[in-house]
Amino acid sequence: MKQKIRIWLRNFFGFSRTETNGFIILVLLMLIILAAPFASRQLYNIYSKSVQSADDKKQLKSLMAELKNSVEIKTVENNNEIFKTFDLNKSSVHQLISAGFPEYLAERIVKYRKKIKPFESKSELLKIYGMDSSLYEKIHPFIMLTKITPKAEEKFETGSNKDNTIKKEKDTKRTTEKVKIQRFDINKADTAQLQNIFGIGPAYSQRITKYRDYLGGFNSLDQLEEVYGLKKENLDSLLKYVFIEQKKNLKQLKVNQLNADSLVQHPYISYKEANVIINYRNQHGKFNSSEDLHSIMILDSSWVQKVSPYLSFE
Repeated sequence: MKQKIRIWLRNFFGFSRTETNGFIILVLLMLIILAAPFASRQLYNIYSKSVQSADDKKQLKSLMAELKNSVEIKTVENNNEIFKTFDLNKSSVHQLISAGFPEYLAERIVKYRKKIKPFESKSELLKIYGMDSSLYEKIHPFIMLTKITPKAEEKFETGSNKDNTIKKEKDTKRTTEKVKIQRFDINKADTAQLQNIFGIGPAYSQRITKYRDYLGGFNSLDQLEEVYGLKKENLDSLLKYVFIEQKKNLKQLKVNQLNADSLVQHPYISYKEANVIINYRNQHGKFNSSEDLHSIMILDSSWVQKVSPYLSFE
């Protein structure tokens, strides 16, 4: 029978022996693919039917009843937990554990009290990480809360808080002593002169002078906003005492002589912009003024205006 089918296919389609075998295999695969969805649906219907017997259902109900009883027993046992009265602002870790807290919660309560502040209300206990509302409801009747007055609160003040207090007192004293600060040129000031201004410490003064040298001098006071980490309140304090002389001695880059690697040393110039400038210079010759930079369409006009004071067209 198989041989007759092969002969018929070869005669009808003009297949070779190899082509005939391949055709038969292809047809069989297509039939399997077409029959697969129907077969899988039938198998699913067979095995998805409930196979639970009456005994299985009875055993399942028995297990569920046991589980329910175990939950109820556990709840009763939890209700019989022993809690003791404690003072939220005075009890030690050991006393809190004796009062009914787990050790990790007791340690967090004491740490919160010392590092942040004493408790002002019982509900603040819920701010402690790991303190759930169910435990809070159980222990709430046993909480005593001694209010800590500002004078007594010093006992809870950490070393860092004390240092901050001393620092604030020194800053206030320094500000009072140096009210009569003379205004000065920001491009000529050193770190010591900058530190006379309230809010400008060693870190800020070094950042300001370092960025000034990186730029080649400040062309505008608005550039102080570019100093890393300088907050608005510190900047406002600084601006009261600094100015820029009309005759600015800015450090300039010779745009007609330097290569791209030298131009990118300036914070306003990236390699993209430096390469554009070099390519334009190679094609059109030397730049005569900043107007030539404006003629380069790819360069933003606001960028050209900002960087021009730092460029020399000699």
